[in-house]
Amino acid sequence: MPNVYVLFWFDVEDCMVPQSDDAAKRLAWILERHRVRGTMKLVGQKARVLEQRVRYDVIDALQKHDIGFHSNWHGLRPQVAEYLAPLNWEDGAAEFERRERPGLLDVRRIFGVNPVTYGQPGSNWAPQAFPVLRRWGIPTYVSGFGYVGVDCQPFYYGGVLCTSHMYGKRGSADERNHLLGLNFELGAPGELEKHKAAFTESLRQLSPSGGLISIYNHPCTLVMEEWFSTYLKPRELTEAGYAHFEEFLSWVLSHPNVRPTCASELPRLYPDLARGHYFAPEELRQVAEALASEVSFVRLGELTLSAAEAFRLLARALLAYCESGALPQQVLCLPVYNPTRPPEAEGQGSVPWDDFCRANREAVGWTDRKQEVPPEVQVGPVTVGPGAFLAALARAMARLLAGQGPPEEVLLEPVPLRFEWYVDEAAARSSWSSAMMRPGFSAPGLLELARLGAWSLKPAVLRAP
Repeated sequence: MPNVYVLFWFDVEDCMVPQSDDAAKRLAWILERHRVRGTMKLVGQKARVLEQRVRYDVIDALQKHDIGFHSNWHGLRPQVAEYLAPLNWEDGAAEFERRERPGLLDVRRIFGVNPVTYGQPGSNWAPQAFPVLRRWGIPTYVSGFGYVGVDCQPFYYGGVLCTSHMYGKRGSADERNHLLGLNFELGAPGELEKHKAAFTESLRQLSPSGGLISIYNHPCTLVMEEWFSTYLKPRELTEAGYAHFEEFLSWVLSHPNVRPTCASELPRLYPDLARGHYFAPEELRQVAEALASEVSFVRLGELTLSAAEAFRLLARALLAYCESGALPQQVLCLPVYNPTRPPEAEGQGSVPWDDFCRANREAVGWTDRKQEVPPEVQVGPVTVGPGAFLAALARAMARLLAGQGPPEEVLLEPVPLRFEWYVDEAAARSSWSSAMMRPGFSAPGLLELARLGAWSLKPAVLRAP
């Protein structure tokens, strides 16, 4: 049986109840006792409160695990999704950085490391965060929720390795769930058996190929009766919760081929093999043929390409042909991300080959300067969106790679953007009505930007041991 990896992560967030400080420490101790490195996502305000309370015992315990970032204030209004909802891609990224960076700096200062992951508070997923995470040097996104998912397993979005949306379908043929929560129910009678049953089912679903199971916890829930309160559980129920967690942890680790992991290890387990890879003509042909009639990510064995990466790769290959009259022997895959706005026009028609080559040269210049797919491409008299241009580019490259020579005319027409199917509108709409949001909150703009960001979407493939 292939390995199944288990990611134990914790949102360390409550600033109201001092007893939650001890809960975080106790859980960190339990993990350390079992030689498991957890992933501790700290709210900036929580880190500051630990410092103000002189709880360096808690800080020291958490420092033995991966440190992540969980927003600056967590519950403060406006929530992340609320302040980003009316903003476009670039303005939203700037506002996210302005509001959240102070918390990041405090977590860095207090814990002495740059966080290895980020995860939004509650259902506050928003696509404008991703370019900021890249600038901050945060390589992973660990969360229980998001608008985007592929096969209920890890994926790359915006150049960041994500473990959100580990449930439902989103590409797989059947319903799956590889996300388990251990929260208020810890210590209650019969709950340990339910958690074991849920883990066993997830393990069964992953048995053919291996994969990741994501298990989350909020330390404060071991001592608090419910969210948004300061009522405490009886001491005996809290102690039963610790025993429940430790027994579950020990039982999980007893399974053959089950391995614990943490956020900092995820890029090694799910490496991006396309980045820095030199694509040979046969690989280029496969990419081109896959994109001739619809645009999405492309799988080539263990290597996957986002639609944005494929755009730049094929455009650079065609540029080399147009300049030299010969196909390149290899093309380097370089970073490139999604357009930052929708196209202003979506024309169609046939254009001369020379016009198409000139437009392709402009597109390569754009991607080289900005590391983004252009929002539209002007091809002679026709303005098209990047999807129509990429499909035409793919058909032209497939023809050239088959040794047929260039066409006299290139047909430009709209094609399905298949990657948009992996954006879960139902999950987005459900998030807008969560308890953290203002009543009546709605964010259709975030949903549209999520689809735009999906130009950078691709599955992450578990490296064979």
